[in-house]
Amino acid sequence: MFNLRFVLFLFFIHMVLIGQELIEKPPVDSLAISKWSSDGFSYADLGTQEQHSYFSVLFELDPKFYAELQGFYNSHRISDVLDLSTRVKWYPVKKVYLFSGVGIQVDRTKGFGGLPIMPTRMFKGVGYEPNKSIKIEAVYDLNFNTTNAEFNATPSLFTLKGKYRF
Repeated sequence: MFNLRFVLFLFFIHMVLIGQELIEKPPVDSLAISKWSSDGFSYADLGTQEQHSYFSVLFELDPKFYAELQGFYNSHRISDVLDLSTRVKWYPVKKVYLFSGVGIQVDRTKGFGGLPIMPTRMFKGVGYEPNKSIKIEAVYDLNFNTTNAEFNATPSLFTLKGKYRF
């Protein structure tokens, strides 16, 4: 009985050791470190049949200069909203960045017919990242192609946004 337990223990330890992978960090100057990073989330509200999703793809051009593509899709009861924007980020200091970009938003009303509304906008702002989990941004958004009769008719908008990752 003791020998059977010992053999099973050795078999288990052997399988655990084989299953481990070595973690090797590439050198700092290596091209193996990716300049691409991505972020995103998605969730659905089953009670109202709404969907909400967000993505961000970041490319490092220089250690202080980045290009980013962002987008979100929101499906509400009366409309669908698809927003795509591209922006450049510059870090003058380690945790603070300045950004500027352009974007387009497609608003489609459900059930009423008609063509989708596609306002174009330009935005700029400043962001602060105290650590990898928290981001705070102040954004000035200037919308073009807007009138007071459209779905998103705000010609300019100042927004203070925050993001917490856990």
